[in-house]
Amino acid sequence: MLNLIRMNLYRLVRMKSLYVIVIITVVMNIATMIIDEQMKSDPKQAELLQMAEETKDDPVSNIGMNITVTSRADGNYNFVDVMASPLCGMLCALLIGIFTVIFATADFSTGDIKNYGGAMKHRYQIVVSKVVSVAFYTVGFLVVFGVSGCIGVYAAGRKVVFEKMGAAMGYLGVQTVLHIVFAAVITCICMILRSNLLSMILTVCISMHALAAVYALLDKALVKAGWKNANIVHYTVSGRIMEYAPGRTNILGSTLLIAGIFFVAFLVVSSIFVTKKDLV
Repeated sequence: MLNLIRMNLYRLVRMKSLYVIVIITVVMNIATMIIDEQMKSDPKQAELLQMAEETKDDPVSNIGMNITVTSRADGNYNFVDVMASPLCGMLCALLIGIFTVIFATADFSTGDIKNYGGAMKHRYQIVVSKVVSVAFYTVGFLVVFGVSGCIGVYAAGRKVVFEKMGAAMGYLGVQTVLHIVFAAVITCICMILRSNLLSMILTVCISMHALAAVYALLDKALVKAGWKNANIVHYTVSGRIMEYAPGRTNILGSTLLIAGIFFVAFLVVSSIFVTKKDLV
């Protein structure tokens, strides 16, 4: 198992797509903060930004993304706010998911999985090793995202204020767990579908909340069946990523429970699927 994990981690750091996504993330964070500050200095653009802020709805009920980093009254930014909007807006989940699909399906598309998969006594180790690898990637990506976001704030001429860091780190810790579970679920889906295209489409649809219409139809069916106030997205990992904002500690227990259920369920199902089905 340890050798398999080391092999997957070696493959991970050698993939060009990893560095492409990191570069895109860093440039995006720095450029968007600079552009945002320039727009605020323009009265017309500032008015449009204010209207967008006032008219935005609950991100859980919208299709697409709405990433708005709110500044303090003095124009500076709290560290937790720099991270909260991209996390709750599923931007980080989208970038994590895209690389996860590329990584999890790479050995299927190249046929490398036949070189080691057939000789393994327990094939479920393939799934576990990939999940461990994408967990390392997720933590590293979130660190890069946070650092580049702070650099973007300073590049725009503002400051990052580090206050109430105990609560901030608690919030970021829960979001990190949710994003690791999200990456693990995407990995398991890739192991079941074994299709780069289908897995990528599904990942983008989940991250962009394009399944909202499906959830709405299922909610209506459940209401008719007797479940009042049915809200399926509330019981999904992606829904909890969007809902778990700073200060919402009242849903901490249920959030971790849902994350654990999804993690175990998808890990077991994908492990059984890989064990029972041929690897090619």
